[in-house]
Amino acid sequence: MKNKLLQWTIAFVLMPLLALGQFDEVGIFTGISSYAGDLTDRDIEPLGFHFGAGLFVRRNLTDKLTVRGQFFGGKISGSDANTATESGLWQRNLSFFSSIYELAGLAEFTFLNVKNQHHGFSTHAFAGLGVFHFRPLASMNGKTYDLQVYRTEGVEYSLMQFAVPFGLGLKLYLAERFHIGLEWGWRKTFTDYLDDVSDTYRLDAGRDGSAVIGAQLSYRTPEVLPDAPVAPTPGSQRGNPKSKDWYQAFGLTFSMAIKRK
Repeated sequence: MKNKLLQWTIAFVLMPLLALGQFDEVGIFTGISSYAGDLTDRDIEPLGFHFGAGLFVRRNLTDKLTVRGQFFGGKISGSDANTATESGLWQRNLSFFSSIYELAGLAEFTFLNVKNQHHGFSTHAFAGLGVFHFRPLASMNGKTYDLQVYRTEGVEYSLMQFAVPFGLGLKLYLAERFHIGLEWGWRKTFTDYLDDVSDTYRLDAGRDGSAVIGAQLSYRTPEVLPDAPVAPTPGSQRGNPKSKDWYQAFGLTFSMAIKRK
């Protein structure tokens, strides 16, 4: 059932790309990507900003409604070391980083359009459906580990997930065919494992001084608190399973209208 849903989602987000001759506009996005989840204590964490970029095409259905197909790629990261000291999360000592590759189909609604001949501006809201791939990694003792492989919470999860992108944009008309814009978009996901942190510690994490890599990656408090217990209390909380993870993209768009014959 899940594979069928994934196939239908990919078909949906590819609809704006079905015919090259149907494009009204092509463009690029360049800016910042970031994440909010169990390893941040605020929705926007400047210490977790990374470069992100993408490509998109638009098809104008009416003066107000446009459909857009896009590909976006960026990096996200989070670390307990960047949280406020008073929160105490630094003692958990977890961190991650991941690349994000997203394919999405969006609808844009223009709610203000001020244009005089070839110049002016417009503002729009957008929302849609996308699929993305991620792979949380972490560094420990100078080496990089694939966290999903080591099952730090004893849970298997897919690296391909669904997202709902939505946000706001501003477009400036520089000439008859060239535009520059500013856009901020959030992605609501349906996974709590962008950061590989969701629920409780694995039961064997650090038990009896175990050197098992998965256990070491799961429970890292002893690295910053030498007097910490060798292992966490079985079933003790590691993350917050009630809140799913998010990622976002903020930046500039550069686009060109395609001149129709």
